[in-house]
Amino acid sequence: MVQVEFSVGNEGRQVYWNAESFGILFYPLAALAMAIFAYGLYRRWQLWVALGKPELRFDKIPQRIKLLLTNGLLQVKTFRDLYPGIIHGLIFFGFLVLSIGTALIAKETYITGPLLGWFFLRGGAYLVFSFLMDLFGVLLLVGILLAIDRRYIRKPDRLGYKGVPENTPDDAIVLLLLFVIVVTGFIGEALRIYVTHPSWEVWSFAGWALAKAFAGVDPETARALHRANWWIHALLSLGFIAYIPYSRLLHIVTTPANHFLASLKPAGAIEPIRDFETAESFGVGKLEEFTKKQIFDSDACTRCGRCQDGCPAYLSGKPLSPKKVIQDLKTYWLAQAPAAIAARKAAAAAGPDGAGTPAKPNLLVNSLSKVDALVDQVVKGARCAGEPPAEKALVGEVIDLHELWACTNCLYCMEHCPASIEHVPKIVQMRQYKVLTEADFAPELQLTYRNMENNSNPWGIGAHLRGDWAKELGVKTLAEDPAVEYLFFVGCSGSFDDRGKKVSTAFAKILKAAGVSFGILGTEEGCCGDSAMRGGNEYLYQTLAQANIETMKGYNVRKIICTCPHGYNALKKDYPHFGGEFEVYHHTEIIADLIAKGKITLKKSAAGAFTYHDSCFLGRYNEIYDEPRRILKAIPGMKLTEMERTLAKSFCCGAGGARMWMEEDIGERINNLRTDQAAATGAGTVAVGCPFCLTMLSDGIKDRKQEETMTALDIAEIVWRAMDLEEEKPAVDVCALPSSGAADSAAPSEGNAG
Repeated sequence: MVQVEFSVGNEGRQVYWNAESFGILFYPLAALAMAIFAYGLYRRWQLWVALGKPELRFDKIPQRIKLLLTNGLLQVKTFRDLYPGIIHGLIFFGFLVLSIGTALIAKETYITGPLLGWFFLRGGAYLVFSFLMDLFGVLLLVGILLAIDRRYIRKPDRLGYKGVPENTPDDAIVLLLLFVIVVTGFIGEALRIYVTHPSWEVWSFAGWALAKAFAGVDPETARALHRANWWIHALLSLGFIAYIPYSRLLHIVTTPANHFLASLKPAGAIEPIRDFETAESFGVGKLEEFTKKQIFDSDACTRCGRCQDGCPAYLSGKPLSPKKVIQDLKTYWLAQAPAAIAARKAAAAAGPDGAGTPAKPNLLVNSLSKVDALVDQVVKGARCAGEPPAEKALVGEVIDLHELWACTNCLYCMEHCPASIEHVPKIVQMRQYKVLTEADFAPELQLTYRNMENNSNPWGIGAHLRGDWAKELGVKTLAEDPAVEYLFFVGCSGSFDDRGKKVSTAFAKILKAAGVSFGILGTEEGCCGDSAMRGGNEYLYQTLAQANIETMKGYNVRKIICTCPHGYNALKKDYPHFGGEFEVYHHTEIIADLIAKGKITLKKSAAGAFTYHDSCFLGRYNEIYDEPRRILKAIPGMKLTEMERTLAKSFCCGAGGARMWMEEDIGERINNLRTDQAAATGAGTVAVGCPFCLTMLSDGIKDRKQEETMTALDIAEIVWRAMDLEEEKPAVDVCALPSSGAADSAAPSEGNAG
């Protein structure tokens, strides 16, 4: 029985045990590895700054440090997807702790020990240190094995594209390199323990257990094996360090940096075009028209596929994969950047006057240039300096137009990206180029935009009819009574679409019953412009937005309620770009507050089972998840069941990003897939909080021929029914009607309706 020494004493170990004479070779090799690492980062830095417009993101440093710590160090975003998050966590934290442990040993060996005589890794501290190093080494091994199983045996679709795995030699090299480094580390520890056999090394439980495998081996043979293993471990470790900037391991640097540089703007915010009067082109049609940060995004991508895993376009058979878009941009950037670097160097060599006067010779610059040329020829994937870039159009060739227009702007990709990559703004900016610079976009959108221009609504219905839905309800316009607390911004669907008008009516009745002071703009209201903006027509969007802002400011509007999340999001987060600073609420927020304050009473029990569909622009864009559910749960007899994809992982209805107005002719219809998910819950009613979602799910129910068992209702309609304030109209006895032309003409209509 081994007696473990728990008391603090001289427990420890000699760092270079059995390898004291190796330092003469090891130190120069370590210096070389660090030099190669530093040079790799230098080369990559050249690529990062070669193309793109400047974009400084060094504001709000405390908030950025928090993002770096939570998502970079603690891996919070990574753990949102539990199983792959655990795998990555085992590898990340195992690697991190072993790296810190190695640094502590180096610090004590070369700095605090010889210079100050301070030795911390002794006694109890060493025992804890040994235990943790072994523990995290084992966890790292487990993570590597799980990663190998997942990538090469299970092969989930997210790690490929359309069922085809996208494994590269680099993926295998990284995993095998890490595996062999850890294994040789444990073997070295086991051989040392076997030869020296200090009792306290039982704390190094993995090495202690492995040492038993060498039972019977001659001590001198064990020493020889240890020396050979020491060099294998050392050289692989140094090679690993040198390899980082030239491999996917670079994400050790780029991903934390991307978390620090993440956008602090509201989720899904699109930066407006501000130079319509002077710009020669709009949006992004060339790589260099992206910002440097947007290009850097592509180097932070680890190809994990989480964005693709929930992308409604990809899952419904469209060519779009957010991962593929970012990787295609990366490939294009790596092909274009060397030429830009060469051009900059040529300009520098020509001298400040640009007339061919050579600049003063610089030994360092000249040496690095020669090394650049050599590395360009030997590093895989690099192009020879000066080689002309491939002539490919960014929009249309690098990024296929079917990919570009398939995006619903649902924000799933950005919400779940563990590297804080910003996919949606890039897509919208490339759409802007096609719409505003090349006037090349779908015919359906041409009609939609023309309708918005002429009548300020996508349907093209006469703008003078916008307030007709409210005439019989006694709802006043702000022109009639501007002294109201809230403006009810009805939106186009709530004003013109027959289904949407029912939602507006139900919500207006709720407000009136609760005694809320509100009014509408009526014919003075215009389209919010969201579909125009996200469909690439930024000019039209700004025209609509500025008209609405001017009207609302004219009435001194302070608070606004929207039933449409698209209008809600635009008014709340995009209108402030043009001076539209308002308090904006979604109708579910208002209804939930009225219920909580007892201003409305829900009396009538809900019939059947319900499920709730999270709108993308309400949920992921604005984090309104709880209010709709609180409302539904407040209804007597409510049986609420959740769909498989819900909350932040909710599946899009397919209408966002201007897709509401476009044909869906590739793959499965997105709304039908969401309808299937709703039907799988067994619910008879799908509750929604968005008119686009209401339309799409109602259409899906029809397409799936579920009209007899399912229906889609807005939460306002459900609440109004539960309030049970509607007077029931007496049944009409058709047989008792007098015979008249009017009655005769009405009878066939009633019969057809039945």
